Order: sequence, then structure tokens, then C-alpha cells
Amino acid sequence: MELTGREIAYTPPEVATYTLEEIERRRKDKTAGVRLGLVDVDKALKPLRPGELLTIIGRPSHYKTGLAQWWARRVAQECLDKQAGVVVYATWEMAIEELAIYDLAITVGMDAGKLADGNLNDDEWQAVQGAAMKRSGLPLWLLGHSLARRRKRVRMSIWTIEKALCWVEDNMQFRARMIFLDYLNLMESDRRTGSAPEHRVDVSEVVRCAKDMALTMGCPVVLVAQAHRRVDDRAWKLPQMRDSMETAAIEQYSDKMLSVWMPKVTNRGQTIETPDGRQLEVTDNLLLLGLIKQKQGASGGYYTLYVDPARNEIRPMETRPSESQQDEWPGF
Repeated sequence: MELTGREIAYTPPEVATYTLEEIERRRKDKTAGVRLGLVDVDKALKPLRPGELLTIIGRPSHYKTGLAQWWARRVAQECLDKQAGVVVYATWEMAIEELAIYDLAITVGMDAGKLADGNLNDDEWQAVQGAAMKRSGLPLWLLGHSLARRRKRVRMSIWTIEKALCWVEDNMQFRARMIFLDYLNLMESDRRTGSAPEHRVDVSEVVRCAKDMALTMGCPVVLVAQAHRRVDDRAWKLPQMRDSMETAAIEQYSDKMLSVWMPKVTNRGQTIETPDGRQLEVTDNLLLLGLIKQKQGASGGYYTLYVDPARNEIRPMETRPSESQQDEWPGF
């Protein structure tokens, strides 16, 4: 189709009309935005709206993928309850069978490692089969590589993901309510480059395309990204906005940013001091979440969460989150 320019030009009456329609839609449907689902965090984190990009940053093994998986499953359950929309989770990191093991594990209340090993008695196997039936009805689509279809594997890029999303919408008549991209540092650009500076340019392009995807598909996009290793040298290791690896484009294009830190990975058996002077005992289930950027809303502060990695369960700790609503925490 030949472009004329009219496609991106909006007259003043159109601007007023479309904006009023969007405000009215949000006024009538208070649940139109997508929330994280953790009460204390949702008091500060505004709902994700269509067209928004949220980035989760963290060091390796600090549960950034786990948070994304948990969130995707929760929103998919909302879609099922309302009979509207689907959640799409694109993974570059693992086979779709490995990812779905967590969905079955949480349904039957088993350790995901037990399912992964196949160490099940007959009763447990029957329970897992029942969980698989429930999973087949959960509107959570996975994009990635399958062990069952390994010989049909194609090279994945941000562009092939968008093509798959359009296929889901056009051929299956399912519109995405939320899209997860896991994760940035494994994504490939369609351009072949050799040097590190050129690679950073490519990553910037991928981030820009993730934001564009949110606008094109008309839903929020969550991008998982790795934090810089300099975070490990600090006493307080919850990443800040400027700690995202590879590119400043993450800061530029993200409407919202969260960061994660599992202290057991770096400070097992210790007590850590928070920026506001509290003492936190490091346990295997402690997860720290930071709200580090939010357009049209306050940012700053941290939240203490309880996580069960074996079952991919997250819930608030009894302790309260920091009251700080600064752009950055003190003491960095």
C-alpha cells in the first residue's frame, strides 16, 4: 500500500474526538488497564495502558523472568474470567515445554523440578494430566521454540514475533491484551553486525520496535532486560534506571520500569540494610522490587515480596514497602 501521509496526520477535531473517546472508555471501565496484582505495588504503579512499554531489569538469576511468567499467568486468568483477549509470551530463553512446566506445577501444587525430572507416581501423573487440560483452556499463548517441533525451528527476531502476533489476531481472531518479550539481551536484529558499538545500535532498534509493537498491537508490552554487572559491587543491589545494559534506549522508550533483586543470590544468610535504614533478613523467599520509572506518576521506593521459585508464586511480605516516592533512592 502506498503511503500518502494521511495515515499519521490527525486534524484538531480528530484529536479531540479520539482523546475524549479514550477517556470515556477508561471512565466507564476502571479495569481497562492491566495491573501487576500486588496490592501495595498497585497503589503506586498505575495500570498499564494500550501502547505502553514496561521494562523489567535485573541481574541473571534474580527472578526477572519468574516475575514476567507469574504476571502473564495472572493476566491470562483475568482474560479467561472475562472471556476477552489473550496474553502472548515470547521466549528466547527456553523451550515452550520448559516454560509451561511452571503452569502445571502451580496448578497441582508441586515443585517444578519434580515435573521437569518426570519423577512422578501414577497419582501424581494423573494430577498433572488434569492440570494440562486446564492449561489448554488458559488464554496464554507462547511464541518460541518447541522440543516437539524442533526441526521446524526458525530464527526469531522482534520482526518474526510481530508477524506471529498479527497471525494470531488475523487468523485466530484473538486480540492480545498483553505481550511479554523475554528477553532483550537474547533477541536478534535482522542486521548482521560485528562490533560492540554496532550491536548496541541494534539493541536500541529492538527496544524501539518493542515500543512500536505496543502501539501497533494496541496493548501493553513487557520487555525483560538484563542489568549491568556494576550493580553487584554495591551494598544495595536493586538496579536503578541507568543500570540497564547495552543501551540508553530502554530509559528513553520505556513508559514504566521495574527492577528486581533476589538477595539470596548475593547475600545468602546475611542481613542487608535498606536505603531508609531498615534491616532485612535475607531468606530464600525474599524478592525486592523497585519502581524506577513511571511516566505521569511517582517513582522510587522498593517493595518486599515473598517468592516461591519452585512454584512460581509471588505475594506481598508482611513488611510494608518503603514510603519513599523519590526519583531515586538515597544512599546509592
